[in-house]
Amino acid sequence: MALHGPLKASIATAWMVGARLTGTRPALTILYYHAVPDHFRDGFARQMDILAAETEVVFADYEGAVSGEQPLVAITFDDAFDSVARNAVPILQARGLPATVFAPSGWLGQKAGWAMESLHDQAETVMPADMLRAIQSPLLRIGSHSIDHVQMAMVDPAEAARQAAVSRSMLEELCGHPVDEFAFPYGSLNDAAVQVVAAAGYRKAYSVMPERIGTDHSAILRGRTAVEPSDSERLFRLKMNGAFCWMPLASRLKRALRGKS
Repeated sequence: MALHGPLKASIATAWMVGARLTGTRPALTILYYHAVPDHFRDGFARQMDILAAETEVVFADYEGAVSGEQPLVAITFDDAFDSVARNAVPILQARGLPATVFAPSGWLGQKAGWAMESLHDQAETVMPADMLRAIQSPLLRIGSHSIDHVQMAMVDPAEAARQAAVSRSMLEELCGHPVDEFAFPYGSLNDAAVQVVAAAGYRKAYSVMPERIGTDHSAILRGRTAVEPSDSERLFRLKMNGAFCWMPLASRLKRALRGKS
């Protein structure tokens, strides 16, 4: 979900001011990146410095209590691009920050060939199998992003089930660990797609709708906030504080008004 633009940033700023004035408690915000190109490595490093200093960084499936006054933030990456291994992973390791990488298991070692959501991603290559296996650590998890980077809500139920189940088995065989988290490519999902993912044995699944996740959030589906390593510091701070959580409501309202018209 696109979060750029002065109007959206202004609304997010107003939301954050209101949250502070009303004493809104810290919650979990899950960020998701795609590529981290070489020329944005320093920008990504600055963002991670902010997270390390001002937030508590946890895994995306966190279900514990919020300690202190710092917000909780989780870091995820869709598509498993090799620029993430080259540029993001060393920065995360140096700061001891946990993260999850969601890989399309049928594209390993190939130049990404699906429709891209960002200009930064058009020249990217998906990590080969040995690289994906090598980046694993206690602080770096691997999740599924389907086999073929398909829109799960647009394929028939049998194909959606295959994409969820086969990608999981492929990645588990490769990684030697359970793979039980799934990120929906393009954020394409509906109730049936979520049920398919749950039936395939995934504990958690992730959309691209911004969400502030409470500590009692036990549902399988969790929302995430899109972030780019090129984001300004002001925009990044808004995102990490969950200041775009109003956008799903705005989207639903817009669809309802269009339906009435």
